[in-house]
Amino acid sequence: MKPFVKNRFFRVALTIVLLFSAFSYGFVPVVPLSAETNQMEDKQVTSEGTLETTESDADIDTTNSISIQDAKSKIGETVTIEGVVTTDNLAAPDSTQLSTYIQDDGAGINVFHYDLSNDLAFQPGDKVRITGKIEVYNGLTEIIPNHKDSVTVIASNQPIPNPKQITIKRLQNEARSEPLEGQLVSVTGYIDNIPTSPAGGGYNITFIDDEFHSTTLRVMEDTIDIESLQEGAWYDVTAVLGQYDRYQLLPRDQADIKKASEQSEAPTPSKEHTATVASVTDGDTIRLEEPVLGSDRVRFVNIDTPETSVSGSEGVDEENQKQHGDKATEYLQSLLEEGEQVKLKLGEQPTDEYGRLLAEVINEEGVNTNIEMVEEGYAVTYFIWPFADEKTYDQYQSAVQQAYESEKGIWNPTHGLKQLPFEYRAMTEGGDFHRYVGHSETKTYVEPLDWEDVPVAKRIFFASAEEAESAGYQPLEENESDESYLDVQLLGMNDLHGKIDQEYELDITGDGETDGTFGRMDYVSAYLKERDQQHPHSRIIHAGDMIGGSSPVSGLFQDEPTVEILEEIGFDYGTVGNHEFDEGTDELLRMVNGGEHPEELGTDHYDGMDFQNLCANCVYKDSGETILPPYAIETIDGEKIGFIGVNTQASAGMVMPAGIEDIEFTDEVTAVNESVADLKAEGVEAIVVLAHLPASQEGNVVTGDSAHLAKQIDDEVDVIFAAHNHQVINGEVDDKLIVQASEYGKAFSDVDLRINRDSGDIVEKEAEIVFVDQSSVDPDPAVTDILSGYADKIESRMNQVIGYNGQDLTGDYSNTGDHGLGNVIADSMRWTMGDADFALMNGGGIRDDLLQGDITWGDLYNIMPFGNTLMKLEIQGKDLYPILNAQLSPTYGPDYSVSGLHYKWDESENKVTDITFPNGEPIDGEAMYTLVVNNYMGTSQGEKYRPIGELGSRPQLGPLDIDALVDYMKQLNTTADNPLQAGPEGRIVAVDGAEEEDAEDEHPTPGQGDNENEQENPEKKEHLKVSTSNANGQVRVEEGSMETIAENGTVIVDIEDSVADIILTKQQVEMLKEKSVLLSFQLSDVTVDISSSEFPLEEVNVQIQKRDDVRDANQAISDVYDFSINGGEVDTFTTPVTLRFSVDEMDRDNTNLLAIYHYNESDNKWERMGGDYQNGVISADTNHFSTFAVFASTSDQVDDPNGQETDTEEETEQNEANTSNKTQDDTEQTEQQNSATGEQDLPDTATNMFTILLAGSLMIIAGISFRLWSKRERM
Repeated sequence: MKPFVKNRFFRVALTIVLLFSAFSYGFVPVVPLSAETNQMEDKQVTSEGTLETTESDADIDTTNSISIQDAKSKIGETVTIEGVVTTDNLAAPDSTQLSTYIQDDGAGINVFHYDLSNDLAFQPGDKVRITGKIEVYNGLTEIIPNHKDSVTVIASNQPIPNPKQITIKRLQNEARSEPLEGQLVSVTGYIDNIPTSPAGGGYNITFIDDEFHSTTLRVMEDTIDIESLQEGAWYDVTAVLGQYDRYQLLPRDQADIKKASEQSEAPTPSKEHTATVASVTDGDTIRLEEPVLGSDRVRFVNIDTPETSVSGSEGVDEENQKQHGDKATEYLQSLLEEGEQVKLKLGEQPTDEYGRLLAEVINEEGVNTNIEMVEEGYAVTYFIWPFADEKTYDQYQSAVQQAYESEKGIWNPTHGLKQLPFEYRAMTEGGDFHRYVGHSETKTYVEPLDWEDVPVAKRIFFASAEEAESAGYQPLEENESDESYLDVQLLGMNDLHGKIDQEYELDITGDGETDGTFGRMDYVSAYLKERDQQHPHSRIIHAGDMIGGSSPVSGLFQDEPTVEILEEIGFDYGTVGNHEFDEGTDELLRMVNGGEHPEELGTDHYDGMDFQNLCANCVYKDSGETILPPYAIETIDGEKIGFIGVNTQASAGMVMPAGIEDIEFTDEVTAVNESVADLKAEGVEAIVVLAHLPASQEGNVVTGDSAHLAKQIDDEVDVIFAAHNHQVINGEVDDKLIVQASEYGKAFSDVDLRINRDSGDIVEKEAEIVFVDQSSVDPDPAVTDILSGYADKIESRMNQVIGYNGQDLTGDYSNTGDHGLGNVIADSMRWTMGDADFALMNGGGIRDDLLQGDITWGDLYNIMPFGNTLMKLEIQGKDLYPILNAQLSPTYGPDYSVSGLHYKWDESENKVTDITFPNGEPIDGEAMYTLVVNNYMGTSQGEKYRPIGELGSRPQLGPLDIDALVDYMKQLNTTADNPLQAGPEGRIVAVDGAEEEDAEDEHPTPGQGDNENEQENPEKKEHLKVSTSNANGQVRVEEGSMETIAENGTVIVDIEDSVADIILTKQQVEMLKEKSVLLSFQLSDVTVDISSSEFPLEEVNVQIQKRDDVRDANQAISDVYDFSINGGEVDTFTTPVTLRFSVDEMDRDNTNLLAIYHYNESDNKWERMGGDYQNGVISADTNHFSTFAVFASTSDQVDDPNGQETDTEEETEQNEANTSNKTQDDTEQTEQQNSATGEQDLPDTATNMFTILLAGSLMIIAGISFRLWSKRERM
């Protein structure tokens, strides 16, 4: 009888039991490493670059050699082999290295040593015996002699083995090619392009067949005259088959490369192929399931992403590189899923020297993933000459410029990439920046180490200086002669507003300390004249609003003193802003062309402006002709420069309609493009736009109307001088420089241009914003004399004492209620117009404070500088409601100061609720009353003011508002003993839940904009419901609507819909983060509260979408919602996010069962979060975003949320710990339910083991029974 354990059935059963037991307890069988794995680990060299050996030749039997084929399998061992030398030394000619090849009857091998090239004298045809160590380097198997005595020549003049005939296609198959490594082979292929310079001692030539399979023809220097080879020809090549990560052919001498006798047509592969993604290797490389043109690897063309597997050295930041490389890989994986069918658009060169396809990859959704990686800041553009076409180049470079300006991904100034990928690789390799870098616009190139001198969106990489020059590029010299380029300087100002005598103490550095005194036009003149005189080709320009709202020294003379100073400085060109139209078209044209003011308010013999004023979009309504020249052309040292002027269309709502009824402001983009077309027709390629359009800047990102203009206009425009909102701007949008230099003569811009004399294009541009520090220059005496002359003329009037003020009166808009200064002005208007019933004063027209002390005429002028005329109209009492409602801002509240009435307004509803006389008596809605406003308010067509003109009738004009205020102050007879006393009187009161805060009204800070409708110092609010707009399915929070939110406040975004795609700009996000604001996104049946600290510092896209594609969605009490930020880029939170779901009345019977669940995509299960139910709403906190819904269930983790299956005890406890506001009663109830249903909290491992042991035991019993039965049968 055989031993029992030999029963086969029993052995099988026992094996199953043991294996299942081992795996259940985590034991994994040990598998020996393959030889291939060992090869990967045996590549180490000493720090000196020579391989160490542990045995001396004396310890080795050097007489008993083995075959080369056997030796190649002994990686890391020392062996002795014999073979015939087939090549001369193929190492780089300027090195001491030895690199040759030997063959025996069955195989070939590389013979390599770092420093034996001068010590060994064998040559092709010698038979040698070599003792050395077998190693693998970049795929190439080699023998490294122990020392020079380890190589012995045992015969000479031996026949060299005949080459083996192969094809390039065969070289794509490693199994077929590897046995040939190190041997002589013969192959036919086509040379399309020959590099102009060597790399590492040799030329890498792509060698292709008629199906476009490729390999590298590695031609070492001093072996073949590279100039003897011809591009566009077929060749028969004899070479040693080597390897450097992929197979390559190494010809030995000139005889090894012969032009093929049959010259077929050049290979022309299809440019587009369909393939299937096997995997994503990194951010710019994928593998295909099936090869295309013999390659299953695709290297994304035109882009470069951070490295993920290149070890760092030489001071590079490996962690930073890998971090961004991993992010790029992850993002590409989100664009290209495994198994996805894609379209490959091959590049100009279909493959690289490594045999990888060079292509653009288009995914199933039609997204060009190459460009997408660049646009989102995961990749930098990388164009190696030659590339496909200019259109493709421009498309990629535009994308990288946009990403750079938006500070996305690798371009983030705080957490960006520290070394660009090619920079990282070069530094790691010891600083080998071997590619020259061209500037695509200037057609110049720089040395490899000077690559940073070329902007990222202009770079083209060349293999050599010769290649760059053959492409039409010239070396960039540090001091290029004026024969090739013209340097031009433009000095610019904006928004002076006639503040020719004003000076300001400013904190320029933002450290809380005053940095000095800035401004005043005699100092501005000194700065500008000095720079103008130092540059041979300088021009001075402005971008509008140089007059209007001026100081008395200018305004009292119709701003003619400002013009006189601009002429003294030497301005050349300017455009108009909205304030140039304050007194209408006719007065503007008089200011430009000259002539006496009709009321003799100006200076004697005024002769106009001696510099050109331009406006391409200021046109007559009847003829369509521009009221001023649209552009000007100036020739500077033989080169033409075009200047275009343009004014904001918003000007129409900022000035009195009667003054501009004959003109209109057309679309700015259209006007500029039409002028550009005219200029180009005149041969002008260097174009500058003077744009009275606002701009804002955060970091490198410029936004606003000027930025929009830059994106939409012709790319021949290179510079935009912005204005209107008084900001400091110095940045680029769409490769167009945008500058703006503060306000009121505090600063100016200095823009340096370089024009290519051959093309006429501006090829370089940079700017500096210079603040006018009075301590750094002496004032210009010529301008000082002008200022003094006019100051003397108005001194007596300016200093005339009108009265005495008993306290500081500040304020403009009545956001938080009425204020003393506004009340006084409104009272003066009503008093002047014959004790009219009511008066209204717009906050934007109050331009200064009235400080305690003597009240002078100059003080009052500075408060009311616009010279508006009072206007009295008749209205019905009921008309006051639409008039006052129109001036209520949903963000800031009231605007007007009022006289003759009191009113209440509901802040939550943003409407006026009650209007009375000051004594509380109601106003009769049907009765007729008189209302006084200024003529700007009474005639403006802006939404805020329009009801006044539409509802008012029988207008009567009165005196100027400044005269009315002066006369009113005089009749008050105030003195130091009887001072003016004014303050809030309850004329404007917020009611019905409106939150009132005691906030000091502040005077507007210079630099906050000059639009009269603009609210500059609104009251801060703890809870703020913001205005939104909806376009193309996206909800955007209106610009400026969140400015009044208080620190740690809550911004409410009410969507009034069941889904949302919400956009917050980067500037909005930055402001919210600075104030630590909570965002509450309120939809029709779900609300999400998110701390702004969780947002990245970039544009944020919050998406709240419904889902019906998850299991059991139809059993949820609520709709199923998916929440995401920036497409899932932000999905975990340090500050919990609160979700609140509304519950229908019919589902409120069993509120103790209601809970919020999130959907676990990987397990395809709903997992319980819990929640707190109150008043029809259930809420819970979460630290991640995914898919959420409300179910009526007590299960913690279930396949069916309304079923009874639960998970383990540990997970239940964890879920309970994450549940918000869960009571003790809830917990006890859940435990009782679990007990009632018989749920057990046993470890899974015990259950599994029991099942396995039971099955195994049954099999053993069955085996014994079968054995006994068999034995009985045989008996």
